[in-house]
Amino acid sequence: MSRKRKRRLDEDRIWKFIGIAALVVLIGSVLWSMWAETLYPLIEAGDSRAVVLHLIGLPLILVGVGIFVYGGFVFVIGTFGTFSDEKMIQSMVIIRSKPSPKEVAAARWQTLRFFWQAWKPGLAWLALGFLILAVGGLLINS
Repeated sequence: MSRKRKRRLDEDRIWKFIGIAALVVLIGSVLWSMWAETLYPLIEAGDSRAVVLHLIGLPLILVGVGIFVYGGFVFVIGTFGTFSDEKMIQSMVIIRSKPSPKEVAAARWQTLRFFWQAWKPGLAWLALGFLILAVGGLLINS
């Protein structure tokens, strides 16, 4: 193994460690905040119903946010992936060359169909994440 390759592997390990450490700190701070700012005061107040609802609702909110972010990622990847489709490129060429209003309109509808196919999975994940997040929000606010 060459020195350059070994150094590159060492740098990759360092950045991986930094990323994992940052993720642990982020998750730890969220969990600490949930405990110190929400659950502990409710326990001290003796409101067991609110504690139970928060123990269910807060994880739902976190899962909902995670699914929502994943949906956004899928949406963006699908959008960019559409631009590499040969039929999409042909539709864009037709739109830009403006051969006739009828052909341009047909190409625009075709382009919209391409985008809709690319966006459906991401929008489904976004909707699911939002729904889970809303249910969690309703639980902690009841």
